[in-house]
Amino acid sequence: MQHGDPSPSKAQTASAQRRRRGSTRGLSLLELVLALGLFSVLLTLGARTWTPLRQKYQLQAQAQDLLSTLSLARSEAQKRGTRVTACVSDDGVRCQSQGHWTQGWIVFEDTDGNALRADAETLIQAHAALPLGLLAIGNSSVVRYVSYAPNSRSLLVSGAPQAGTITMCRASTQSNSAWGLAINFVGNAHLEAATLASCG
Repeated sequence: MQHGDPSPSKAQTASAQRRRRGSTRGLSLLELVLALGLFSVLLTLGARTWTPLRQKYQLQAQAQDLLSTLSLARSEAQKRGTRVTACVSDDGVRCQSQGHWTQGWIVFEDTDGNALRADAETLIQAHAALPLGLLAIGNSSVVRYVSYAPNSRSLLVSGAPQAGTITMCRASTQSNSAWGLAINFVGNAHLEAATLASCG
């Protein structure tokens, strides 16, 4: 009885070669389009997640900047032995008689104690306007300036103790997070996280 040839047939060999070629071929156009579509969806979802986080830290960073400004004004008043004031400024040179901290601010030697910078009064620091969409609004006693005496106490131009809160938030008609920069009657300033029903 004659046994069959154990070697693979030509048909089997050709099929195996096709399978090997199929396993190493590149992506088809359809697979590439599907992969790009999936990537776009993931990118969009990632951007939506990242944006609120970026906005949160941007707001916090600006609030920290304003806190640092008040700390600088206080320490400079002690060091220089004269009143030093931080005030609202939209040009980095002069104090504004109206407006909000959103416009930017300056720190200067307020030798005449009127919370308005004269040409002869030394400019210590200038800060540009806040990024678009952010607001910083002080309540009545700190609406446009915070002033420190050499004894490190915050004072109004009248000489009375100065205290208040500057609220920094993102302009919105909806509930959102905010930072309150609170200044007490002895001049200490600190940040407090808050949630507002609306901002601006």
